[in-house]
Amino acid sequence: ITTAEHTIALLIALARRVPQANSSLKSGKWDRKSFIGVELQGKTLGVVGMGRIGRTVAARARAFGMSIVAFDPFLAPEQARDWDVELAPLNDVLSRADFLTIHTPLTEETRGLINREAFALMKDGVRVINCARGGLIDEEALHEAITSGKVAGAALDVFVTEPPASDHPLLALDEVVVTPHLGASTTEAQE
Repeated sequence: ITTAEHTIALLIALARRVPQANSSLKSGKWDRKSFIGVELQGKTLGVVGMGRIGRTVAARARAFGMSIVAFDPFLAPEQARDWDVELAPLNDVLSRADFLTIHTPLTEETRGLINREAFALMKDGVRVINCARGGLIDEEALHEAITSGKVAGAALDVFVTEPPASDHPLLALDEVVVTPHLGASTTEAQE
């Protein structure tokens, strides 16, 4: 529950540019035009990995009026139907998602799963969230995708190296929302 809730928190913060607007206002600016966001309703959330966390994220996102398209090679079509999730091949999920969230373990098969080729398949303006494991997303490819305008933003709770270096290129981008691996950081989860 805790990681799923953090994913939703980052999803909303990314869509509405909450951290950036907060910093701007606290620095003394009243700048509404720079922080126009996007609604979640009517958007497609791509979920890679439909384990407990992925399923919980999908259920919460559906409450915001999002449609869910998911990739999980271990998920039976009947289960996807029961959870009101459209099951699709990974390339389809990547190409259809307005927002993409990853919820898989880090294995040799999943390391760098979201790479240059994956970004090339995505819609222009996609937003990417990773609260699972550093290394699932190729950080250099993500940086390139954001600076080129392909990716509108990313929200990251995890990094390949933690903590990331203070000069990590992704930390310098306004389009990136970051937290220090807080996915399981609630009183309830720790108990």
